[in-house]
Amino acid sequence: MKLPPAPPLKPPTSKARQTGDDPRITPEMRQAARGLESVFTSEMMKAMRNTVEESEFSMKNSATEIYQGMLDQEYADIAANQNSLGLSRQIIDYWLRSMPQEHYNENRTNQVKSAEIADKSGRTGGTNEGQSE
Repeated sequence: MKLPPAPPLKPPTSKARQTGDDPRITPEMRQAARGLESVFTSEMMKAMRNTVEESEFSMKNSATEIYQGMLDQEYADIAANQNSLGLSRQIIDYWLRSMPQEHYNENRTNQVKSAEIADKSGRTGGTNEGQSE
């Protein structure tokens, strides 16, 4: 007896994966996040290159330094566009979390207004207010 094939696994539905469907994400946000990931990767590669010891056979001059810097920047751009590190997703998630929540702000505004209306009695809201002395 032959068993039916197993159903395909669904990809994880974490918030980082769902950001692609979020209408709050603009193309400019994606481009800026990729740019930040590219800059980070480029700086990381530069720091890694500085840890490599130079040998007497290396052809170290200004031309090779310029070429190596341009090559590292190109590698960083490719890595950012392929989202290989995942930093741009994390940056976008952080931006989305730091955006003001409309519902919270509306509720807070209503609470402040109702507190102002209730406070017309002249009370200050101190800790000992209304207690017998």
